[in-house]
This record gives sequence, C-alpha cells and structure tokens, in this order.
Amino acid sequence: MAMVMVALGRAAALLCCAGLLAAGCATRARLAAGDVDCTQGDPYEFDPISLFNGGMSQWYLYADNTPGGVPDPTVASNVAVVQLEPPGRCGDTGIIKLQASGHAFYGAGFGDYQHNPPGDSRAKGVGFEGISFWARSPGNTDKTFMLYVDDGRTIVLPPPPPTDGGLRPEATDQDQDLDGDGRVGPGDIARGTRCRLPPPQALGEPACYRGGAQAPATPTRVPEPDECGNQFHTYVTTTEDWQLFLLPWDQLIQWPCPNRLLGGIDHADIAKIEIKFIQGSTYDLWLDNIEFYRRRVDAGSGN
Repeated sequence: MAMVMVALGRAAALLCCAGLLAAGCATRARLAAGDVDCTQGDPYEFDPISLFNGGMSQWYLYADNTPGGVPDPTVASNVAVVQLEPPGRCGDTGIIKLQASGHAFYGAGFGDYQHNPPGDSRAKGVGFEGISFWARSPGNTDKTFMLYVDDGRTIVLPPPPPTDGGLRPEATDQDQDLDGDGRVGPGDIARGTRCRLPPPQALGEPACYRGGAQAPATPTRVPEPDECGNQFHTYVTTTEDWQLFLLPWDQLIQWPCPNRLLGGIDHADIAKIEIKFIQGSTYDLWLDNIEFYRRRVDAGSGN
C-alpha cells in the first residue's frame, strides 16, 4: 500500500507540474547553476530588456516540421522560465533554457515580443554601448548560434488579422496604406515600422540573405531598397561555463542586400531580439539577463 501511495503521489506531482506549465508558471528544474565568475559585470551598468524573473519569459519559439524535432511548436509556442537551484547564477535563479535538436529543414529559433510593440521601451538603448547577456551551453552540444536584433527599419511587424473576413488587415491611421487599397499588405508600412512589408515568403527569400548561400532549389528574389527584413545579426559562441557577453552595436551587421542601412542599427528603436539555431544541430542554451550595457564612468577604460 505504501508503494502505491508513493506512485500516486509522484503521478499527482507530474500532473501538477503539467498544469503549472499550461498556466504559464515557472518550471522547477533541478539544475545546478554551473561555474561562473560573478565579477564580469562589475565595470558596467545595465538597463534590462529581459530578466526572466516571472513564470513566462515573454519569448516565443518556432521550428520546422521535421518529425520528432525539439522543440515542437504544436505543443507550446511560449518559453517558460526555468528555476536554478539556489543560489543560482550570482544569486539569480530565473533563466530560460533553449533546447533544439532534430530539425533538418530551416531549424528552430526563439525570440522576444517584449520589444515588438512600439513604445517608449524601444528607445532604451540610447546612450548605451550595445546589448549584453549571460549564457552557457553545458554538455556535448553545439555552442555557436546566430543572434538577430531588429530595429524599426528592419522588423517585419504586420498588423493584427482582419476582422471583416478579408484576406489582408484593414489599414488604420497608424499604418501607411501606400497603394491606397484600404488594406495593409506587401509594399505598405505597418504600425511600429519604418520600412515596407516584404512580399509573401512563397515568392522567394532574398538571394543575398545568409550571405547568398542558398540551396539550388530555393526560390530567391532581390529585395527592394526600403524593404523590411534584413535583420542585424552576429554569431555567438558559448562555453560550458556562464559568461557575460558584451556585443557592441557595430558588431551587429546586415546581409549585403539593397535594403542594407547606412549608419548601422538605430539604438533609439530596438524592436526585437531573436536566436536562431542551425538546422541539424543539437543545442542546450541557458540564457539570462538580456540588457543594454555601458561602461561605468568610475570603472576606467581598461578591459
């Protein structure tokens, strides 16, 4: 009888955890924090973008439909916060744990929607040197991923779905309906952006994206000079230990397309952050405290 009660108790705990995940509560993973030098951030001051303190991270996930691939976006589309065993990473126990494997087509990715909506938060990067975050990749996993950052001139941010049964959303006074058809679609400027919406993906990906390395059967096209979509990006390589990454603005570059922008990313209009994992690879990325950073005035100029 005692063993039956233990088994029932474990089953109830699993059901409870599943319910908490469905409700958006933080998962309680028994994860050791790993090695970390907590002094890495001492010379800098930070302004938070995503600190991952709550039950849900305000990040979404996506992936191709390779059978058995992880993550499976049909099961969940939001990323939950994972709790480290105290004291965590330098006293911080909330992180996100981004795992991916088994995707053979375009891979998997994760992004935030905290900075997608237009508003005052987009201008928080003014006066800062770039974007920082803490990360580690334990175990025998791939360590290099692509980090994308959008400003208001690159982000593809279409308006909400149509409410009248139309194929495209109705234009509002916040949109720029450049073709005058009363709808917001390719070639128009959606609210919160300063670039023209690209044509449907079915018409082909811009040939110059990803450095022009396209599969022979992939349809391609040349983007318009004022077209959204050419994200700023850089490769990031982690280690098994926690590391503070400091990415200055000029490290974020664009692909050599006609819609590449002069002057680099707009610090006053940071709109989205996205992480893309390479297809065919296996990842276990622990990520925490994405912030704007700058060197403290009393920290000197040394490294």
